[in-house]
Amino acid sequence: MHAVDSITKAIASYSAGLTHADLTPAALHGIKRRLVDTMGCALGGLNGAPVTIARQIAATTRGEPSARVFFSGELTTVDTATFANSLMVRYLDFNDTYMAKEGGHPSDTIAGTIAMADGVGLAGADALLAMVVAFETVCALAEVVHLAAHGIDHSLHVAIGSAVGASKVMGLGEEQTAHAIAMATASNVSLKVARDGQLSMWKSGSAANAAKGGVFCARLASMGMTGPSEAFTASGGLAGVLGEIPDMPRFGGREQSFHTDRSSIKAFPAQYNAQSAIWAALALRDLLDGRTPDEIIVTSYGHAVRSSADSTKWIVHDRETADHSIPYLVAVALIDGEVTPAQFTYERISNPDVQMLLPHISVREDPSMTAAFPGALAAHISAFADGRKFEALVPNAKGHELNPLSDAEIGTKFRSLAHNVMPTARIDSVLERLWAFEDEPSVTAWVESLHV
Repeated sequence: MHAVDSITKAIASYSAGLTHADLTPAALHGIKRRLVDTMGCALGGLNGAPVTIARQIAATTRGEPSARVFFSGELTTVDTATFANSLMVRYLDFNDTYMAKEGGHPSDTIAGTIAMADGVGLAGADALLAMVVAFETVCALAEVVHLAAHGIDHSLHVAIGSAVGASKVMGLGEEQTAHAIAMATASNVSLKVARDGQLSMWKSGSAANAAKGGVFCARLASMGMTGPSEAFTASGGLAGVLGEIPDMPRFGGREQSFHTDRSSIKAFPAQYNAQSAIWAALALRDLLDGRTPDEIIVTSYGHAVRSSADSTKWIVHDRETADHSIPYLVAVALIDGEVTPAQFTYERISNPDVQMLLPHISVREDPSMTAAFPGALAAHISAFADGRKFEALVPNAKGHELNPLSDAEIGTKFRSLAHNVMPTARIDSVLERLWAFEDEPSVTAWVESLHV
């Protein structure tokens, strides 16, 4: 094998070597739970403005192998299908999250893995195996590489995981997979500004672009393209940016459990770090019983405050900022009693009722909650109304890996996102096939069957 650094070799060896026999029942069920959740998020994002742009681009390109855009069925290149479908998944900011040294959304790799599987006509069981190696790569890297501290977006891990997933789909050996990983690592360093401050459509586009880049690198490697030998460890590689060589990632299936049943699945279409504040706001709403508060104080862990409550998050005029704003999310939860995609339309965001409540909300860090993170997502809300104080505490958000959504709740989430796109009987059929995805004889035929 061509000499590569130890981290590239470890990821490539894991990907090329993992077999169906290595998957535990929990790992298989876990990746199917994330597949159901991911496809539900895609249904919810189908008609989003940036997704419409991506679908228009997809309609202008053709290639061999080809793949399809989810639900609308445009036949396009594997790379462009990856971008459009990944953007569809990310648009609502509703897919899973894994928090370690670095955060991220490991299910961002699923659309690219499916696009490659569509392109080569893989069976469902083999596609699930490829999804597992992609998912494991993202989570294992998140545990050893802290990108945000150096201004790099976590979507770099998505690029690497997507390269691994596509390599597994194509049956690449260790050496070619290593080249795919090296190229993806060297060429997909995205800036964290994509999800800082006043946000734009590229908040969801960054990870979709990374997934596309990873799949493209795997396709190049399959045709003999080589990548740098020390993408992780050289001074001109990732180690040079980080100031240190990352620790060796650890993957599921040998001496530790798989990550596929350990990511957190969101209950609300909003940034992960705002989930507990939303739950607390809904509980507070019941206590207020129609009273209008004069002041609202939210306390949560430091990462939530820094990522979802900087000064720009009180200036909310678009959905991209709204779903990353604790002040907006708390305000709309208190007024509407729910946080669904309906709370992120321009009309709802601009309504004076929520805009007038924003100045009355403050957000502060609680050091004890910071110490408990990421093992718990805690939030506390105090409100003052009619001379009385009302309080609500959420020790850990529903959906966290230690407080997970059930299979039934994931199904309910899927149905809520699908009901404007498919009739009930069709939703039942799609769900049934997703839960039994290992029985699909052809991913290509399955994607074709999704057309609406």
